[in-house]
Amino acid sequence: MSNDYIIFLQEHEDGVGLTEDDPINFCQAMHNSNFQNWIDAMKDEMKSMNDNEVWDLVELLEGVQPIGCKWIFKIKKDSKGNIERYKARLVAIGFTQKEDIDYKETFSPVSSKVSFG
Repeated sequence: MSNDYIIFLQEHEDGVGLTEDDPINFCQAMHNSNFQNWIDAMKDEMKSMNDNEVWDLVELLEGVQPIGCKWIFKIKKDSKGNIERYKARLVAIGFTQKEDIDYKETFSPVSSKVSFG
């Protein structure tokens, strides 16, 4: 990846839906005794995003602020409480955008009845 592009990372201390075992931010995951599992989970997420072409890398226009992102960490357990896997998701923090400044239109994907047939 080119050094001309930067992933803007914004950390928040919200832990909605997480258990006490789940790190609530990147720093906490990296200081966790299972940090290598979290690194592997982040690599898997980045590979999946790359394989699925979920973004286009473009130059940021002058005066435009990038959308922040945050890592969400979750330990997936089976019905007996045994760890099945470490899962990391990179999510956009879109609520920081301002209409008519950062975007002009909004889109909401909606499934048609036909797609459920």
